[in-house]
Amino acid sequence: MAMSGRLLAGVALAAVTAMPAAAQRQAGDDAWSAGRYEEARRAYDRVLAEDPQDARANLRLGILLSWDGRLDSSLVLLTRARSAEPDDADIGLAKARVLGWHSRFEEAVALYDSLLAGQPALREAAIGRARTLSWGGRLDEAERGYADILARDSTAAEARLGLAQVSAWRGALADAERQYRRVLAADALNVDALVGLGYVYQWQGRNSPAARLAREALAADSANPGARTLDLVVRRATRSTVETGGNWSNDSDRNTNFWQTVNGSGRVSDAVRVFGSAAALEAADPIRDATRIGGEAGLTVTMGNVQLTGAGGARRLTPDTAASRTAGTYRARGSWRPVPRLGLNAGYARYPFDETALLIERDLDLESLEGGADVRLADGLSVYGSAGGTWLSDGNYRSNASAGVVRTFRRRFSIGASGRTLGYDRRGVGYFSPDRFRLLEGVVGYSLEGERWDGHVSAGLGAQQIGQDGVAQSEWHVEARVGRRWGAGNRIEGFGGVTNSALSSTSGAFRYRTAGVALKLGL
Repeated sequence: MAMSGRLLAGVALAAVTAMPAAAQRQAGDDAWSAGRYEEARRAYDRVLAEDPQDARANLRLGILLSWDGRLDSSLVLLTRARSAEPDDADIGLAKARVLGWHSRFEEAVALYDSLLAGQPALREAAIGRARTLSWGGRLDEAERGYADILARDSTAAEARLGLAQVSAWRGALADAERQYRRVLAADALNVDALVGLGYVYQWQGRNSPAARLAREALAADSANPGARTLDLVVRRATRSTVETGGNWSNDSDRNTNFWQTVNGSGRVSDAVRVFGSAAALEAADPIRDATRIGGEAGLTVTMGNVQLTGAGGARRLTPDTAASRTAGTYRARGSWRPVPRLGLNAGYARYPFDETALLIERDLDLESLEGGADVRLADGLSVYGSAGGTWLSDGNYRSNASAGVVRTFRRRFSIGASGRTLGYDRRGVGYFSPDRFRLLEGVVGYSLEGERWDGHVSAGLGAQQIGQDGVAQSEWHVEARVGRRWGAGNRIEGFGGVTNSALSSTSGAFRYRTAGVALKLGL
């Protein structure tokens, strides 16, 4: 019986393979309609073997390849399909959609525009165009596109969802929540709305209702990628974590530091999270060694658009050439975002000035008070600034101010400029303390985030002036990091950087290097 079954299967396969292209196409269409996509793939492959220009086979194989993430290969087939049937709207929509997934936003928008020029009422093209604009960071244009669709049909759920997503990406979370609730009022099981509203709650720090919405979305569609990702994000945010790492730094004054850290945090409620840390530093220069061991504990309280953090601890400082001492550490910080485009913050800290072996033996403490603001002028364009003062226990005082602007393109590329100035009342012993220091720098950056891996690289070039009578000198920096995630909240990261900025080293050295690794585990 087994031999007969294999013989019959072989005969059937041979018969299917020998079918003419028209029959293969029909077999592929039937399998596609029934959701048997692997069977459809095989049939369409055989169609293309006989007729490489067959529009339907190219279209559907291109769609299948896009589902597998093979976007370049998908576009080859979809381009071939569109060449064969240039007026077919389904082919145009499929190609524009894949161009958007491939981050080729300008090409995708141009193709959607072409489709809408021929068929102004083609809603799929209007929705796709607005969605692609939002992916490309052109949120104002995306918002207008969705609003135009809703003006013609207020029941268009996809446009309402898109409008809510644009509001959420802008930080207008209250408006996004209203839009998602309007969709859910009409369809309580709309998975996209459940997921979107869940993210709004999660970004607001309301993890309990976010977790409930993730469960509801998974109950409605257990395979939905968005629901599964939201569930993972919420579990990462609510799990207790432990982080450990090791860092190394060295400057051209031959100050070398190596420190190890262990941090832990846990969620008490949606509003309260507690944390603690311990750290050990081994510092050395050409003539002395010193160690620092310390720890702190604190909590963060979130109340709507206000967040408060406070922590206290102690450090044990042990230089080779002076008596050991124990010093307390205290810090507090508050932030307030009255509207999505504006954030305000202020902070206070008191701790030992102990960043090098020489400073550990100098028996210095400092207190600092600082405030700042950030403003999002337009989508992808932000400015920020801060100012503060620092009082040292040797009677010295430092004032400082900084400001910058950052423009982000396509969520990956960024370009910006920043400036900083500081000055001390007098020259201190053992630390970089010019009467004036100025730095102006242009910066470019690139970020990439995948399902498991993420990374960022940035570089800056500018000028610095040390002292009121100093001459301008070139300044630069390069830094990079790469990380890998797994499970719910686990991550390992390596990082490194090098700069010639005098400000980077406590001693004012003209070359500063740093490297390290960090591991975060969810409990």
